[in-house]
Amino acid sequence: MKPRPKFIQCSCIEGNRIDLRRARAVIKHRPDIIIFELPKGNRGAGPIFNRYSCSNKPIKEVNKIIKENRIAAKKFPYVASDIAVWKNIEKLWKQGINTQIYNVDSPAKIRREGFHLFKKPISSGYPAVRRDWLFWVYLYLRESCMAKNIKTILDSYHTKKDPIVLIFLESIHWNHVKFLLTNPSKEKILTYYFRRFKNLRADKNVENQIKARSSILNRYWKRIQKFY
Repeated sequence: MKPRPKFIQCSCIEGNRIDLRRARAVIKHRPDIIIFELPKGNRGAGPIFNRYSCSNKPIKEVNKIIKENRIAAKKFPYVASDIAVWKNIEKLWKQGINTQIYNVDSPAKIRREGFHLFKKPISSGYPAVRRDWLFWVYLYLRESCMAKNIKTILDSYHTKKDPIVLIFLESIHWNHVKFLLTNPSKEKILTYYFRRFKNLRADKNVENQIKARSSILNRYWKRIQKFY
């Protein structure tokens, strides 16, 4: 039985205050699955919580996550938003709702490289950074990982026919991931991500262009891209 998920996306303002929209969404929608915008291997991924019944969840691990978030929130206040999210997930488990937790983002090295390369232009607004072809390479790499991981999750999910899936990816990513989940052709993916850049050719030569600006992104491009 292939699931027909009901996706509900919820963003979080990554600023100097707490944003409780995601925490409220957990209580409102009582999801079967929650997708976090964190690297797949990070704490909180499925193997830690999903193999346990509601009454046997390793709550000590939740407490560790909350403690780490409190520390991180001293520098990045919005991280405290996740504390409320985790407390509400714990409430669902206590009610017998076995919400499954998954992290689906790309490897941490891709994320860190993107933050390093684009933090300053992003702070000036997305319209500016969208004009940089390497930003779209970065998005393509991250979002390809997200889509692949979500597909794997849904392919292995057999509990309900129509699970409620809370998507805690920022809207810029989720809009693109939804496209990738439709299994588009290579040509459609190329057009979707790189149509703004007429001089950019997705062939072997592009690796030199990427490497000139980021050896890390080039390394993952060679692993992930499917154009040639």
